[in-house]
Amino acid sequence: MDRLQATISSGKSNLGETMTGDIPNPYKHAVSEALPKVRQDVHGATIALNAAKAAFASGAWTGGTSAAFGTDLQGRDKSVKNAAQACLTEVEAIHRAEPDKVEPTAWQLHWRQRGRIQ
Repeated sequence: MDRLQATISSGKSNLGETMTGDIPNPYKHAVSEALPKVRQDVHGATIALNAAKAAFASGAWTGGTSAAFGTDLQGRDKSVKNAAQACLTEVEAIHRAEPDKVEPTAWQLHWRQRGRIQ
């Protein structure tokens, strides 16, 4: 067990004093590390249907059920954009709400094991 893990497990500092809120929050760090990828994925989602919309607008398909398809395409594009933005908003809110430092007994120190079947 490394020194940090031993300190976390014992709940004591090297001076023998109980630590209070002075451990960097690994959950916040992980969310922070994930944010650039989430932003990249959100951007990808917001432009995912652009080529299809452009092709449709330029007359790639006319007649028959094309009008219904076009309406559906517009609705799905809007839904994808809204869902992607909601995802980013949620991840950013989680990041903002997390403290920079946590107590030695905080769930954030063990968040990777939560919900796992052992």
